[in-house]
Amino acid sequence: MYRVACPACGAEVRFHATSSVLAVCPYCHSTLLRDADSVRDIGKMAALLDDYSPLQIASAGIWHGRQFTVVGRIQLAFDAGSWNEWHVLFDDGESAWLAESVGQYVLTRAQGRSDTAPPFDQLRAGQGWQQDNRHFIFSDIRQARCVAGEGELPRRLQPGYDAPVADARSGGHFLTLDYSDGPPPQLYLGEAVTLKQLNMQRLRDERMIEAATGKLKGSVQQLDCPQCGTGLDYRAGTAIHLNCPACGSEVDIQGERATVLRQHQSVQGSMLRFTLANGSEATIDGKTWTIIGLLGWVESADRDSRWNEYLLYEPQQGFRWLTETGDGWWLGTLMDVWVDEATAEYALWGKQRFGARYPPYLARIDYAAGAFPWRARLGDSVILNEYQSRDGNTLLASEQGPQELTWSSSRKVSDQDMARWFGKDAPLVSAFRSAGTAAGKAALRPLGYGAVALLWLLNVPLLLTGDSSEIIGICFIASVILLLPLES
Repeated sequence: MYRVACPACGAEVRFHATSSVLAVCPYCHSTLLRDADSVRDIGKMAALLDDYSPLQIASAGIWHGRQFTVVGRIQLAFDAGSWNEWHVLFDDGESAWLAESVGQYVLTRAQGRSDTAPPFDQLRAGQGWQQDNRHFIFSDIRQARCVAGEGELPRRLQPGYDAPVADARSGGHFLTLDYSDGPPPQLYLGEAVTLKQLNMQRLRDERMIEAATGKLKGSVQQLDCPQCGTGLDYRAGTAIHLNCPACGSEVDIQGERATVLRQHQSVQGSMLRFTLANGSEATIDGKTWTIIGLLGWVESADRDSRWNEYLLYEPQQGFRWLTETGDGWWLGTLMDVWVDEATAEYALWGKQRFGARYPPYLARIDYAAGAFPWRARLGDSVILNEYQSRDGNTLLASEQGPQELTWSSSRKVSDQDMARWFGKDAPLVSAFRSAGTAAGKAALRPLGYGAVALLWLLNVPLLLTGDSSEIIGICFIASVILLLPLES
């Protein structure tokens, strides 16, 4: 271990690895560049944003039998969100990066520069690329910027440096191309992981997070919309963007003050189609989940094709999606391990084959309210591909935009389970299914009345001859049978 006094404030700064060339002073945030047996200050690193990560410097874990320790990190931001890159050091001195974004984790190691990588401005989400006999699909293309850092880092990173990066996936395998110093870019390879798989130790608990941020993770926080003054609630540690339901403003809540990024015309009428409200709580598998965000979607080519998504949050489990459609309810999550193959007809995931549910279609966000860990913009469009299991109870879906591609898996939820989760007495029926049924009844109602009129008209001769009481009774019962389902 190499120790040095910070040239700016005199505090002790430690370099645990001989490969580390930078360290951020924990007291004054000066960025120190190591050169032989001396260091020099190359500028201030911005203070870290309020952070609710369970990770911290000195957290330790095991990856493929190798022990490692977290020794530093950087925070990177882009136009729709931010993420952490934790610098980890293995016991043999090798460095790696543990990326953390919206509760998902990826561990990668540097492989040197890639001379075969395409230029950054030619990359698009969904584009394929071959590496080490494995076919990768680009999932994220980000023009990011380093906004803060701490601890020690393996290469020279100037405060505020630009970081054009591209991520790609193949099943559970992960690839990153970092164009910060390129071209050619630095290549990183690794895999999706969970903190449980890594057997992480010395994590921050709720008390430590609250002491560092001043807020209990998951606690209800309030602020007034900077545009219209409406009170906005959000859960600490869950959101960086809010969407005001009153004026339609997109509000950034990172940093010291809330900022209006964009304002849209209020679309309160869309709320009539939401069965559940922001703040509603559900007990699922013994955990209490809270709805913190609402999204209304519409198919671009068919405005009558609509569905809702509710963002659920639980402090220990993270985020889930509850989707409300004409087919009922679906509970989903982002996939750490992607499908093995996807075509126009089917998708393969593990040993299971999923058939295409619909042809690919374009959809856009038509309504947004509440809190999100990324920026939810009205009008943003994605291309959707859906695949369904043979029993119809599991869905796989990809959402593809110009810069991002995600895969999610969802399981069907009955109306009875929804009622039990949300503490309702009667089955919780999807608003879209109810609306579809009402529309169908409305369309059939003229036919029903016409059939009843024809029934009575055909029986007029019988009604005019002899005892007609039996005929009247039969016609009355038939009329009730025809009209009652259409009016109920």
